Amino acid sequence: MSISQKIRSALTRRSPAPASSEGLNGLSLRQRLQQAVTQVRAVMQPGDRLALLLIDLDRFKLVNDLCGPARGDAVLDIVARKRLGALGKARTLHLAGDEFACLLPFADADETAVAFARQVLNVISEPIHMDQHVIHLTCSIGLVIDHDASRTTDDLLHAASIALSHAQQAGGDSVRRFLPEMFVDLGKRAELENDLRSSIMRGEIRPWYQPIVQLDSGRPKGFEALIRWHHPRQGLIGPDHFLPIAEDMGLDRDLLFLLMRQVCRDARDWPPQFTVSINMSPAQLCDPDNAMTLLQILFASGLAPGRLIVEITENALIHNLASAQETIRSLRNTGISVALDDFGTGYASLSRLCNLEIDQMKIDRTLIQSLDREAGRKLVKAVVDLGRSLSMPVTAEGIETAEQAKFLRGLDCAYGQGYLFGRPAPADAARQVALDLG
Repeated sequence: MSISQKIRSALTRRSPAPASSEGLNGLSLRQRLQQAVTQVRAVMQPGDRLALLLIDLDRFKLVNDLCGPARGDAVLDIVARKRLGALGKARTLHLAGDEFACLLPFADADETAVAFARQVLNVISEPIHMDQHVIHLTCSIGLVIDHDASRTTDDLLHAASIALSHAQQAGGDSVRRFLPEMFVDLGKRAELENDLRSSIMRGEIRPWYQPIVQLDSGRPKGFEALIRWHHPRQGLIGPDHFLPIAEDMGLDRDLLFLLMRQVCRDARDWPPQFTVSINMSPAQLCDPDNAMTLLQILFASGLAPGRLIVEITENALIHNLASAQETIRSLRNTGISVALDDFGTGYASLSRLCNLEIDQMKIDRTLIQSLDREAGRKLVKAVVDLGRSLSMPVTAEGIETAEQAKFLRGLDCAYGQGYLFGRPAPADAARQVALDLG
């Protein structure tokens, strides 16, 4: 369900009974909040204001997947009773699933409510010990402040939901306070949601290709496929603006398969020594059905498996290691290479790196940008040496200057990628480069 749909449905759906003892069984979300708001306002002093915090646990599905639904329910009970329920004079409700609300009356400056929201972040992040598991949670919080008791419960919930969506879009583990201009942002997002589904059918979303070169010779050895949306009114839209929306709408799988089909068709016409890389998100990697579908598309296209590289991020390794291993094994067994993308910015341990049997490593562009500092040069050298010791060719991303390329060549870094060698370009331009140099 998209974020805008969640906001609309939040005002009408019915929820399970709360874990905390509110005595509101059988009431809708609106009714439960309305009753709680009325009770809190009844004991507020003149001049007090009311803050509503809408709280959503980030990626809680992983807890259920790893620990089972029974332990997941126990974790939610701990959050409701021992964490949120112990926060002073705030009134806490367990709305449904991993969603909570806090009602905070306060008399001081608005920063008091913001500080309380940050306290919630800290409380939620404290480790929970459950049998042999140690569970680390984060949450997203949407905050709205009612200064003069003029807002209805629906108004408060709607505003807090919009602020929550902004916190989630920021990557979670954050607080966003509602601002009126968020209505404009929400309208723009709703418009993109409406256009995105039909754009897939119209062929507006296509891969562009950026060259990956051999640093010792400067000759391209392959291309990375980067998804782009040619919007009929807004022009070229980058992935950062529409991929999170696609994931919320459940369209990320459709986009992955769409991109895979087009990439295989394009690369099939290149000289055989050129490879092509395609990215899989952590959620996509941990779904074994996605690997099977990708293999079916690959075999149907006629592209040799040895020419395809699947890039994954370090963060994929903390979602579900067992599923990630299964997917990687399935891909590699057919001759597809797997590259660890953005290395140096995620959470991969060396033991996990070895266990996954990754074929290649890609150094994140932020590390390359640090080459003007001694500490940055030492760190990049350590990563290149690590790749060499593990027999993994290393690609440095984000190379923009000849000085950066020269330094990396001196380290015997195998490959480079960045604006110095070429910007992402449509399929026709990539094909011409491949033919000219093939």
